[in-house]
Amino acid sequence: MGLEYYLIEEKNYILAINEICKNIDNYLKDNFYEIVNGKFDKEILEKVIALNNAVQLITYCMRQRRTEYYKEIDETYTDNFTFDEMISGA
Repeated sequence: MGLEYYLIEEKNYILAINEICKNIDNYLKDNFYEIVNGKFDKEILEKVIALNNAVQLITYCMRQRRTEYYKEIDETYTDNFTFDEMISGA
């Protein structure tokens, strides 16, 4: 039963992290004009983008691991997703 609880909790973490990453992406898109016109510190902006990408990759790895654990419970389990789907929240 412990693995099932872990998988439920892990899903909540993945969804929360994914939502934060999408909010950061949306903020950057909404402020694109200010960004390209130099109203943001370029060095900080690059760090924010790099950090957001790193977090998205970690979330992707969490989902991969979650899929492996699901297969321990049910060998027929399939989770068809791509990295782009994970990022867009599809």
